Amino acid sequence: MATSIVSIVIFSLFIFSSSSNAKSSRKPEAFTFPIKKDDSTNQYYTNIQIGSNSTKFSVVIDLGGKLLYFNSINYSTASYRPVLCGTPQCSISSGGGCMFCVFSPPDTPCTNNTCTDYALNPFSGTRGCSPLGQDSLLVRYARGAHRYYTTVDNFPFQFSDPVLREGLAGPAAGLIGLGRTRISLPAQIASAFGVRQRFALCLPPAGGDGNLIVGETTYSNPLEGISKSSLFTTPLIRNRVSTFGNEVIGNLTHEYFIDVKSVRVGSKTLSLNKTLLSINKKDGSGGTSIRTVRAYTGLHRSIYMALIDEFVKAAASQNIKRVASVAPFGACFGSKTVTSSKTGPQVPTIDFVLHKKSVYWRFYGANSMVRVSDEVICLAFVEGATNLVGPTTSIEVGGYQMENYLLEFDVASSKLGFSSSLLLHDTSCSKFGAS
Repeated sequence: MATSIVSIVIFSLFIFSSSSNAKSSRKPEAFTFPIKKDDSTNQYYTNIQIGSNSTKFSVVIDLGGKLLYFNSINYSTASYRPVLCGTPQCSISSGGGCMFCVFSPPDTPCTNNTCTDYALNPFSGTRGCSPLGQDSLLVRYARGAHRYYTTVDNFPFQFSDPVLREGLAGPAAGLIGLGRTRISLPAQIASAFGVRQRFALCLPPAGGDGNLIVGETTYSNPLEGISKSSLFTTPLIRNRVSTFGNEVIGNLTHEYFIDVKSVRVGSKTLSLNKTLLSINKKDGSGGTSIRTVRAYTGLHRSIYMALIDEFVKAAASQNIKRVASVAPFGACFGSKTVTSSKTGPQVPTIDFVLHKKSVYWRFYGANSMVRVSDEVICLAFVEGATNLVGPTTSIEVGGYQMENYLLEFDVASSKLGFSSSLLLHDTSCSKFGAS
């Protein structure tokens, strides 16, 4: 898809959601953002409040996204200020330089000598270059059973052109990035409050509740016990090659990558071209990224075909009957031939084996199978598309595979902690919160 360059006026923002009118005298250390899933688009979103009027709206969560952008006719504030060229806020954006504003967003003056940056819609592929602004973001934090709020001042963001909302979940006015940049939500909160740059993510299935917790805290039970005793840990690695163009499929350096060494179905390791599993140091292709903006895990064609072949064989050994495929899925089965368990349909497990054999991300039926009708369930992995404008990632772990797993991103030490399926522990992301 061709990249669309849109000139946009932007703002800066510091985000937080409030549920109490009280303030705590202690320094806050962790901030919570509730997560919902939009069933029609398979996108995950949270709510933010910004500006002197605490304008509230929803934004899609992009795990690898660079910054916050939005377009909302409800945004009206007296506290907005442009990010001027040559200022510290401009230097951390690593954006597109200075520009004169072209369009003026509602109730916001257009300013010159303003720092610009690029915003990306990862669903449509549209990219917009716009001035940056800043405003106060209202954020929520916990003290035991009590909820408090505070603000992050001078939070950088873009007030984007409406075209960047195309393809976003219906409730969403924009997108918020959690990526490895200095203007992402985790980085800005860490800088504002002097906390470690880390966050925990627990994505819910449709109809459920999840949470994003930025900073350091203990969790509500039983998730605290799982975090302390049951997490696998693996390095977060960097892809040093970025793509300037359409990033619908390609990589950017601020995304999160893990080092998958092999893939198993049951106890059988797939025969794969191992070079696909590593990031090519010259062109940035290959490797494994983690993407909340992908509905299902996408695999390089050769990996995908090997997975389907072995999964179908293993399913047949359990007397699971294969039926006609339903796009975009390559292997589907009669639901009446599949039994149920607390981890979903009782099907062969799929493992992504990481930097050592004892560390693996295991997917059970709740995360490996998706129901497409009353009588048919399908393997919830898809063939990844080829990136026409840059390097193609071999494996992109999608949101469906992350649901009801606790994921801890320690950006400061470049480590990922992840649980086994919370369903194994008789709990879910709806129980995840700060205490």
